Amino acid sequence: MEDDVAKALAYQVKKELAERYFGLRKLIEEDAANYFKKIDEIKEKLLPSLKKAWHRIYLLLVDEKFAKEFANLVGLSEPPFYEEYQKLEDPFSLLEGFHLKGWTFRSRYKNLVFSAYEHLQEETEKYQKAFLEIKVEAEVINHEIELFKEKYDLSEIMQFLKSLEAPSSFADLGHTSLEESVSTLEKALAFEKIPPPEKFLPLLPKLPPLKEIKFELEEIIDAVLKEHPSRAKEILQYVKAHSQS
Repeated sequence: MEDDVAKALAYQVKKELAERYFGLRKLIEEDAANYFKKIDEIKEKLLPSLKKAWHRIYLLLVDEKFAKEFANLVGLSEPPFYEEYQKLEDPFSLLEGFHLKGWTFRSRYKNLVFSAYEHLQEETEKYQKAFLEIKVEAEVINHEIELFKEKYDLSEIMQFLKSLEAPSSFADLGHTSLEESVSTLEKALAFEKIPPPEKFLPLLPKLPPLKEIKFELEEIIDAVLKEHPSRAKEILQYVKAHSQS
């Protein structure tokens, strides 16, 4: 009778321990799954718009030399997404929805670049806000994982379970020792930290306000107009035609 009661109590303890362990583990796994889902959403919704905004700047700056100067101006060593820009079949379509402002050729082109830059800032801010949110989320989840590992140390759990059962119970699992049982369980239930968002998404700096780089940007624009006047004229004609249609 006493043996039956002891077995029943041992079973109940093991059941409650397992429910708590796997219940909490499931919650953390759901948080992690939601984190990866948000990364996919950023890739699908925000990253394409950000790339287009960068590509538009490259179109207006015409060649790679000026794209690199612009990247350096805003704090980057290399222009991001430039290889993808070079593969675009119809980059002029990036200018649809923009309008010309100004009286002279130079002022119109300059204002067009400024508008494109302001749009790039907006897209960058949206992207960075989402990036920061999931970065914090990753840190919280990893903290939860650390707390979980501390609370549910498998070695301690197995030692506790061993105290509830006969030594033969571990042999029934197909192992010859407690250490082997723990090692096998740790491999099966490995709970690794999740990677930070920069593992999956580009890490980009905050862009300076237009007023802070306006003089230097105007110098780049003047150099573009001097070296590529026909291309600049073609761009302005495209914007004018599509803003009237």
